[in-house]
Amino acid sequence: MITVEDNILPVAVCQDISIDLDANGLVSIVAADIDGGSSDNCGFTLSASQLDFDCSHVGPNTVTLTVTDNCGNMATCEATV
Repeated sequence: MITVEDNILPVAVCQDISIDLDANGLVSIVAADIDGGSSDNCGFTLSASQLDFDCSHVGPNTVTLTVTDNCGNMATCEATV
């Protein structure tokens, strides 16, 4: 029997972004907005620690991007929003 395993972590690459609140003082992002070119050898999904912002978030906010590959390996990086 041969067992194939993926033990290689994905590579998390973040990019800082600037966003503007709308007329109601709200804005939302998706995890891909702060992805700066993350990669993996077997495919991956992205998630972010914060997606919604309002007037209380004016100024720099640290958001963690998590890259999870199809085998459950994870890597993170931080972006400033």
